[in-house]
Amino acid sequence: MRSMKAARRVTVHPWRDPRLILGAMLVLVSTVVGAKVFAAQDDTVAYWSVSSSVVAGDKVDKADLVASKVRLDSSARDHYVRVSDELPAGIEELTWARDLAEGALVDDSSLVVAADRSAGELPLSVATGSYPHDLRRGESVDVWVGPGPGEPPVEKSKRVLKSARVLSTGSDDALGGSMARTILVGVTEGQLKETTLSAISAGHVTLVRVP
Repeated sequence: MRSMKAARRVTVHPWRDPRLILGAMLVLVSTVVGAKVFAAQDDTVAYWSVSSSVVAGDKVDKADLVASKVRLDSSARDHYVRVSDELPAGIEELTWARDLAEGALVDDSSLVVAADRSAGELPLSVATGSYPHDLRRGESVDVWVGPGPGEPPVEKSKRVLKSARVLSTGSDDALGGSMARTILVGVTEGQLKETTLSAISAGHVTLVRVP
């Protein structure tokens, strides 16, 4: 009798136990559902970033751009270039509008069409303190002209150039006994007006950095 009972116990198959099968199914379903929920919550988007540091004015190369998946908040996501976005022109027609460090995301103002950068170069003699001390090539400035320090405000200051691209920050020179810097900016044909040049020549120039 003992041997028969022992034989019966040996022939029992645990994997046929309905409770074990149900438990395994629950684990499998939980795993699948969890994976789907995680995938649904992955709201990262592929944006272009730079593979190495780039310098304003250099031509854009395909090797400069790499896809990076990041998650940006609503206030920032529309200011950077998605991999799915259409570029302003073909790669061979684009230049870098500003310096970018390795790994930086490419924002919507970093790429410009080379032919549209400028139609001419305009040198501006700007007194020390009338431009950002850390102004760099590739940045954009609004050019304002008005009375200089200590001069009577005969006329109000006015903006004569908008979003002019800085081509060179030049070198220091003497201007009326004070230090000034000659800064070279790019201008389009529409910006090269006689009234603009006259105002710049006669007034005190101030540069305001703009995005």
